[in-house]
Amino acid sequence: MINRSAVRYDATIREWLALYKYRGNEALEPLLGAILHIAYRGLRAQLTRNGPGAASLRFDAMVPVPVSELRLLERGFNQAERLAAHLAAAENLPLWDVLRRVRHSGKQSNKTRGARMRDTRHLFAADVSFMTSRLQQLRERGSAAADPAGCRLLLIDDIYTTGSTANACAEALLIAMKKAAPAMTVEIYCLTVARS
Repeated sequence: MINRSAVRYDATIREWLALYKYRGNEALEPLLGAILHIAYRGLRAQLTRNGPGAASLRFDAMVPVPVSELRLLERGFNQAERLAAHLAAAENLPLWDVLRRVRHSGKQSNKTRGARMRDTRHLFAADVSFMTSRLQQLRERGSAAADPAGCRLLLIDDIYTTGSTANACAEALLIAMKKAAPAMTVEIYCLTVARS
């Protein structure tokens, strides 16, 4: 899985994300969305330069990293979903709300790398019937996923630290994809606002 982050997780971006996530300062959403969009363009440019047939590279859908029900109740929104919706609208791509957390894992920011890796193992599940129906829609509209060779999904989150969350989400998506379309391969990329 390839990850690209827009900026380094410094004091300024830490403050902006904290104001947005924990204080509900929605005025920061367009700014964070624009920052993410710049990183998206950079990721596409990088993949276009580096890959065979990359001139036609396009993602089939964006997938936000889910928050736990407890975090959703505390904040009233999922920041990754909002940022993914902003980017999906700008790029005219479908947004697949296909992942869910199977349990609450506590705040990752206070944990060591090893604890994060343990806590995120089997933390997510993807809805197979949702994937099946969305893949059918992609085939009908002639997307890249109509080609049994593969489907490209872009995972969206706010912060990339150890990669454990992104890897756990990718694992859940791959498991669901094998059930939804066994002959199809899937490429999963990750895009975040910041990397620590």
